[in-house]
Amino acid sequence: MKKLLGYVLVVIGLIALLDACHIGGRHTVISENADGRERRIEYWGHVYFTADSTGISRISPNGKVKYKNNDFEISAESDYNGRITYQFNDGEKKKELDNNEKISLASAVRDMMKIGHYAK
Repeated sequence: MKKLLGYVLVVIGLIALLDACHIGGRHTVISENADGRERRIEYWGHVYFTADSTGISRISPNGKVKYKNNDFEISAESDYNGRITYQFNDGEKKKELDNNEKISLASAVRDMMKIGHYAK
């Protein structure tokens, strides 16, 4: 019985350590709902913006960011190798963006930075 209790305490300690170090995933939500306007940022892992604040330079492996501003949504996720895939308004997933999508992403990045998500 004492041996079992010891194992349980070790497991609980490891879980607490993993949670404190954000190993296994970091999940953050920033939400704002005022004057009929809804904005929400939700991300898993770490998201890094470009120096000119117009894009995403990197997302930690298997990380993801979702941005919503009223009816407009962008999600970007990274695979295990760090390749980013984007999705606009639940459309098809893509790795390369056209000019309009780049402009929309730049606007979203600036808004994310303004309401509380800062690049590392």
